[in-house]
Amino acid sequence: MRYAVEVSNLKKSYGKFQALKGISFKIRKGEIFGLLGPNGAGKSTAINILADLLTKDSGRIRILGKEPRDVKEKMNVATAYSWMNGILKVHENLRIFARLYNIPNAEERIDYLIDLFGLTELRNKKAYTLSSGEATRLNICKGLINKPDVLLLDECTVGLDPEVAAKTRRIIKNLQKKESTTILFTSHIMHEVEQLCNRIAFLSHGKILKIGTTKSIKKLIDRQIVRIEFIPGRKPIEKILKKLDVDILYLKKNKVSIGVRQKKFKLHEMLHPILKAGIRIKDLHVRKPTLDDVFIKIAGEKAE
Repeated sequence: MRYAVEVSNLKKSYGKFQALKGISFKIRKGEIFGLLGPNGAGKSTAINILADLLTKDSGRIRILGKEPRDVKEKMNVATAYSWMNGILKVHENLRIFARLYNIPNAEERIDYLIDLFGLTELRNKKAYTLSSGEATRLNICKGLINKPDVLLLDECTVGLDPEVAAKTRRIIKNLQKKESTTILFTSHIMHEVEQLCNRIAFLSHGKILKIGTTKSIKKLIDRQIVRIEFIPGRKPIEKILKKLDVDILYLKKNKVSIGVRQKKFKLHEMLHPILKAGIRIKDLHVRKPTLDDVFIKIAGEKAE
């Protein structure tokens, strides 16, 4: 089986509002596939349908070759927007899910996950006393309790401070490799998706706009930004730049930002006439396209 998840023309509406307008995608076995989009794009709706927590209007879904309801023991889901049983302790919550999934050596698995996500000192605390970040980590532990073949992660780092979020991403990546888990990862945080995912799909207003690798997606932006800070001299840098095939985006005092087409961009060719004119460069930075840039471009084109 090449694909662990297959989604075809999935639709879902809430009254007159169309949350999903016929999305289609496939996730290869062992792949981390990202759904990227702003809040309200339809990411959580898609996750809930795949987890069989929400009924679809129409479309076809196959997970491990079967309907989602038929493979629940091989799946799991973790979201920052759900909470465990508040009156139960951390380890008690995980023990319940371990029993639901008939996990062998359950206590060993629970201890491993609690330690892995830095919850050892909190294992005897009741869930309602946890901070949002601690509850998020507990939810991820719950999602991993059964070593799922397919894991659905919905905004799983919401509420985490940057250091803990970065550590959580490393853990997810390492576990995915170790246990060959197929992961559908949703987020509106661009750099997070870029770090984790093998391929990504841009979701906006219930539609998938583009699917591809990070590298291929970034090629949709054919411009790099070069920022130069120079030591002021007698010869204005503006006159030199106007002779080059560049766009002057910003120029004030001793700082300039230039837009350069990637296919034509050769840094030494651009700098040569500047240096030859005796202009001394204090600092230089080349900013390549980001997923933020691509999403703004794609969403803007779709809105036109």
